[in-house]
Amino acid sequence: MAHDRATSQPEIYKKASVFGMPGYEVDGMDVLAVRGVAEQAVARARAGEGPTLIEALTYRFRGHSLADPDELRSKDEKEFWMARDPIKQFSAHMIEQNLASQQELKEIDRKIQTLTEEAVEFGLSSPEPNPADLYKYIFAED
Repeated sequence: MAHDRATSQPEIYKKASVFGMPGYEVDGMDVLAVRGVAEQAVARARAGEGPTLIEALTYRFRGHSLADPDELRSKDEKEFWMARDPIKQFSAHMIEQNLASQQELKEIDRKIQTLTEEAVEFGLSSPEPNPADLYKYIFAED
């Protein structure tokens, strides 16, 4: 169901006031904008001012799951949002500002790919969890 049909207040950040905290909406496709809002929230928390609700508006590039072929969105819509891919946008920003070279970013991508592959292999080669541990660490133990 579409989010705006499932709630009386589709702007989630506005719900923060009900809980006595500030709420902010941020363009989740802009890495630096998200960082700025997060820094403010962290500063508030460290100053003892409590939590902050951040609603980062993003676009989902794929279907909901492996079973979702993602056929309901148009090719034009997907291309529009793909041009705003936050990783690509931030990479371009880093290069433009001379904060990293293309080669350095490629090396970071290689490291990420290696770590991801290692994590998947670890998970696949690990033994199945013991069913007796299902409720472990859910409740405080004496």
